[in-house]
Amino acid sequence: MSKLPLEGIRILDIGTRVAAPFAAGLLADFGADVIKVELPGRGDFMRNIGPFSDGYSLWWSIEGRNKRAITLDLRKERGREIFLDLATHCDVIVENFRPGTLEEWDLGYARLAERNPGLILTRASVYGQTGPYSRLPGMDRNGISFSGLLYLTGYPDRPPVRPGIIIADYLTGVFNALSIMIALYHRDVHHGGGQSVDLTLYESLFRVLEHTLPAYDKLGIVRERSGNRLVNSAPLDNWETADGQFISIAAPGDQLFPRLARAMGQPELADDPRFSTLPKRAENSDAINGIVADWCRLHTAAEIERIMLDADVPVARALNIADIVRDPHYIDRESFITVDDPVVGPIKQPAPYPRFSETPGSVRRGAPALGEHNAEVYGELLGFGAAELTSLKADGVI
Repeated sequence: MSKLPLEGIRILDIGTRVAAPFAAGLLADFGADVIKVELPGRGDFMRNIGPFSDGYSLWWSIEGRNKRAITLDLRKERGREIFLDLATHCDVIVENFRPGTLEEWDLGYARLAERNPGLILTRASVYGQTGPYSRLPGMDRNGISFSGLLYLTGYPDRPPVRPGIIIADYLTGVFNALSIMIALYHRDVHHGGGQSVDLTLYESLFRVLEHTLPAYDKLGIVRERSGNRLVNSAPLDNWETADGQFISIAAPGDQLFPRLARAMGQPELADDPRFSTLPKRAENSDAINGIVADWCRLHTAAEIERIMLDADVPVARALNIADIVRDPHYIDRESFITVDDPVVGPIKQPAPYPRFSETPGSVRRGAPALGEHNAEVYGELLGFGAAELTSLKADGVI
């Protein structure tokens, strides 16, 4: 393949943390020229959060890959002038400042569009650019809470538990990347203009809350925490095995459950009046989940996987990262790759995703040093020479 699918698209990434930069990074994996703009002397937050290897953020090593890095202080008038000039050479700008910040700098979408009518500006925040909460401070945890997801996560007799990752930020990043491609299609295929896109952490999660809203609207159901179970389905859980691992078996349906019963050596369960249909199993979930739990405690995870797969019952162990890097399926599909990072050298990272048969993504460069591409980008796009760069650096603009 001689060309990546998004070559020719230039994105100015002025975001920090995750929701905006992750979107740009997803598209950089497929060829977009992403220029990461950072504050001189300080850099992006992701450079300064662990875990560290000899003082180098391993988190930054993946979130910065495939990007070019420049420094620019948007708080300074000269910095804003340069930013407007850069915007004329870009297709997309991604940002996730608190709403109103760009407007305070006179860099809102109306000003940007004067210079570049085809520009797409995506704006990610916790609560959005409008509404009574728009200016409130917030981070990923607040988006999870406000979306309704936190209330649903955990066991019914315990406080809510945050998901294991900053899911509001990352999911918003995925929606952000999707919105960029939609806006580019509108501009370039339907010959429309540029536009701004308003993304929120809470709505990204609210959009994937399954039946929660219509069930309340039509039935008055306030969905509650149910741990690893579902109120309308059983048996379902993450069961502990004889060797101390955890395994998920998904066999709630009326075709799957008899297979599970036979696999456990208890075929009579399928005819038990308490368990003969899905609604009855859900009604008697404590009983059927308890039976499966007792059986799992008698077998190792490997034994359970073999028994269930022989019976064509969906099953999977809860893998940790040490399991993942040794797993033959991950290895065969090349779900992770080794990137030559300029600081720490070869390092494993998730492979570009999704997978395309004809236009796969790639990692062409590791995460850049702070301001590594100042001379390259400013020279290429704005024609700045060494003397001007030296002057701008001395003034703290770059």
